[in-house]
Amino acid sequence: MPAMATGYTQMKLSPQQIQRRRKVVDPVQRAFEGGQLSEAHSLALAGLKKLPGDAQLHLFLAAIAERTGDVEQVRHHGRKALGQGPNGGAYAVLSRLERRAANTELALEYCDKALELVPGDVPLRIHRAGCLEEAGRTDEARAVVDEMVTELDGRGEALTPHLRFEQAKLRVQDKDTEGALEIIDGLTDDSSAPLELRTATWHLRAKALDRAGRYDEAYEAATRANGQDAKPFDPDAYERETLAIIEMWSKENMATFPESSCDSEAPVFIAGMPRSGTSLLDQIIHAHPKGAGVGELDTLERYFTQVMAAYKPNAPEGKRFGSLNRFKWTRAAEDYVREVGKTAPGAERIVNKAIGNTRIAGLLARLFPKTRIIHIRRDPRDIAISCFMGAFNNLAMPWTTRVDWVSHAYAQSERLMAHWKATLEVPILEVRYEELVRDPGTQLPRVIEFLGLPWDDACNDFYKTTRTLRTLSYDQVNRPLYTSSAGRHANYASQIEGIEFPAYP
Repeated sequence: MPAMATGYTQMKLSPQQIQRRRKVVDPVQRAFEGGQLSEAHSLALAGLKKLPGDAQLHLFLAAIAERTGDVEQVRHHGRKALGQGPNGGAYAVLSRLERRAANTELALEYCDKALELVPGDVPLRIHRAGCLEEAGRTDEARAVVDEMVTELDGRGEALTPHLRFEQAKLRVQDKDTEGALEIIDGLTDDSSAPLELRTATWHLRAKALDRAGRYDEAYEAATRANGQDAKPFDPDAYERETLAIIEMWSKENMATFPESSCDSEAPVFIAGMPRSGTSLLDQIIHAHPKGAGVGELDTLERYFTQVMAAYKPNAPEGKRFGSLNRFKWTRAAEDYVREVGKTAPGAERIVNKAIGNTRIAGLLARLFPKTRIIHIRRDPRDIAISCFMGAFNNLAMPWTTRVDWVSHAYAQSERLMAHWKATLEVPILEVRYEELVRDPGTQLPRVIEFLGLPWDDACNDFYKTTRTLRTLSYDQVNRPLYTSSAGRHANYASQIEGIEFPAYP
């Protein structure tokens, strides 16, 4: 069985029932283990018609959705699997899901439940250590890692690549550069390590060297990391997509688009490039007693995709979105308010910092006429270096793997935000990262006032919150404001020489 199916408890079946069930489940397993995810998905769905509610089939569907990045389907099938009884694999897949969503405490809760069913499971224990490290609970994470190292050494077994990776992460946190590099170099040369892990290890090497001030080596490591799993990117096509959004969501067109009657002031959206300070702003607002952050919730990005697919520009006014009329836009808006309200009960302002907000701001304004948008900007050279050095989802943002591509994406982001500021009726506040970190005494109250909330000193202590952000900034937003990242590009002046960047007046 695949590791994700451990701890599965099936009710007692007769030999005939077992045989019949194997005929349904085994082909799914073979397709899944062979990497034929589409076939495994089709077989599992067909299998549920023969074995309604089968936990194993739901678990395969959850694992397939995890591989393809379909968050909602992971959650749906994971919970369906649990509906049939305790299931270590379901707890594990849901734990990984919540870890990526920054819900670290829930991730740890699911992980502990999985470990109750499969005590001693090595991947789960490593996963737990990673959750603890990302939550800033490094002493606990180190205790888990050290315990596992001692056990494996005692049995004469080699440390797994993932365990060594967690060791290296902790040493980077401890500023033990040489100790971290010793582990990292062994991992980058380990052909048995999965490609995804080797790529992450090259990025970790870049991070360790950058923190040690060894910038040439850090840039070289980031170049290796980005070359491991680079995806194609067409700057011209990306620009055409941007211009198409601007043309469709013109002031004249939007006047004819549906507008929901949702009157909630709770939804707030942060727009900006990755590594521009979106996570920092999110954490500051979340620290306010009447504020909350939901991270990078993609619910509205998925609705934007539906809206764009339904749009018929030549249809009569009022019918350009087919069945997606104003009543359905209102329902989508109210569904979102309920969704985030469950995540943050009692909050008066709930912030979503999804990277896609820059592209869907027009829809956000039509769904939530009383919303507020905060646009955070940062020197494009600093963003380019930070994106290039970081470990992003190359499939979703392939432009992060080259500095010149980041510059191009930045220009399109600026073009979109200039359009929204000129056409939308909802208020948009511009915040500059450099001013935020250098003059928080002015900038933080300015942000809170824009949200219509009274000032609270808890915003100054945003880094003390127990909440974890599952972003590249998770170990940066959990400490007081610092200015060392402003002007970071100067450390890489020779590497980015000759690259054209948009003006940053």
